[in-house]
Amino acid sequence: MTLGTLLYAIICLLGIFICIFYLEFGTVAIAGILVFIPIFMFVFLLFLRMRLDTSVDAKNPVAEKDDMDKPARPAMILSLENRNRFLPVTKGIVKVRYENRFSGETGKLKIRFSVDAGRKRDRRIVVPMTNCGDLAIKVEKVRVYDYLNIFAWTVGKDYPRQHILVLPPTKDFYLDRDRWYTETDEDSDRFSLYKKGDDPSEVFDIREYADGDKIQRIHWKLTSKTGNLMVKDGSLPLAKALHIFIDLSIPGEGEKHHENANKLVQGIYSVSLFMIEHMVPQHFIWFNREADIIEERLVEHEEELLWMFQDLFRIHPEDKPGDLVEAYLAWDQGRPLESAMYLTVSDLPDVENSGLTRNRLEVMDLRGDGFGKAVK
Repeated sequence: MTLGTLLYAIICLLGIFICIFYLEFGTVAIAGILVFIPIFMFVFLLFLRMRLDTSVDAKNPVAEKDDMDKPARPAMILSLENRNRFLPVTKGIVKVRYENRFSGETGKLKIRFSVDAGRKRDRRIVVPMTNCGDLAIKVEKVRVYDYLNIFAWTVGKDYPRQHILVLPPTKDFYLDRDRWYTETDEDSDRFSLYKKGDDPSEVFDIREYADGDKIQRIHWKLTSKTGNLMVKDGSLPLAKALHIFIDLSIPGEGEKHHENANKLVQGIYSVSLFMIEHMVPQHFIWFNREADIIEERLVEHEEELLWMFQDLFRIHPEDKPGDLVEAYLAWDQGRPLESAMYLTVSDLPDVENSGLTRNRLEVMDLRGDGFGKAVK
C-alpha cells in the first residue's frame, strides 16, 4: 500500500460519508467519480506495466578516484524503454542495495525516474564511494506508479548484481632498476634490457674489444667485416616474475583503518602499473584468513591486474600482523624465494629476517609520503 492509496481511501470514505448525509445528485455524482477513478488509474497502470522494458548494466567496471580524499563516483545504468505511444511514466522508483566487502560499507538508495511516451531513457545510479574495493550494486526492485500514486506495480526485481572496482589514483614514485631486477641462475626466457650479464644465449650488446675481455666473447664475423676486434656481451637472465607479498593486516579503527587500507591499495596499484609498463610480470602472494589459504595471482597485463583486485577485494582485512609470514612459511609450497617485495601498512620489525627470501627482501611501508624500504 502506497501513501497515495491511503490518502485516496480517506478521501473516498469522506465522499461516501457526505453522500449518505446529503443525498443529492451532486454528492452522489462525486461519490461515483471517486469510486471509478481508481479503476481508470489501475487500467492505465496495467498498460504502463505491459509496455515498459527495463534492464541493468554497469557500463564501466572500474571507477578510479581523482584524489585520495575525494570519493569515486561508480555508476550503473538502468535502461528504460516506454513502448506506450500515449502514456508517459511520470513516477517510478528504483530500490538499490550496495556493499563494499573490502571496506565493510553497506547501504541502500531510492532513485526516482520518469520516461516520456514512446521514448528510451538511461538513468544513472551513482553510489559515491570514498574507500577502495569491489563495490557490488544490486537493483532489488523497479516500481511504477499511476498518475495519482494510488497504485504501484513492480516491473522488475532481483536483477543480476553488478560489480565495479573502486581504485585509487596512482602515485608517482621511482623504483631504481637495480631494486626490482630479479636476477636468477636458473634458465629463463626473460633478460634485462638495461644490465649485461654472462648468459651467452642472448646478446646484450656488441662493442669494441677492451683489455680484460675474454677471447670467447669475440664476435669473429663482425670483426672480419669491420676490421676491428668486436666483442659481444651476454645478457642478464631475469626470473620469470617478480614476487610481491601483499600484507593484508591493516592497523587502526574506523576512518584510520580505511585510510591505511586505501594506501595499501594505492601502493599495489602503483607498483603493478609501473611493472606492467616496464614489461615485468608480477607474482602476487597474500593470505586469505577466512579460507585459511595462501593465494597467488600472476599479473602481466592490466586486465589481469583488475582480475587480481577482484579476488583480493573479496577479503575483509583485519589488524592481525604476522599472519602472512606464518601462513606462507607453513605452506607446503612456501619455499624461500630468491628475492621479493613486501607491501605493507603495518609495523613488522622482524619481517626481513623471517626467511621469506634467500637473497633480498624489499619491505615497502606505504603509509608515508614516499615509499619506505628495508632491504635485506
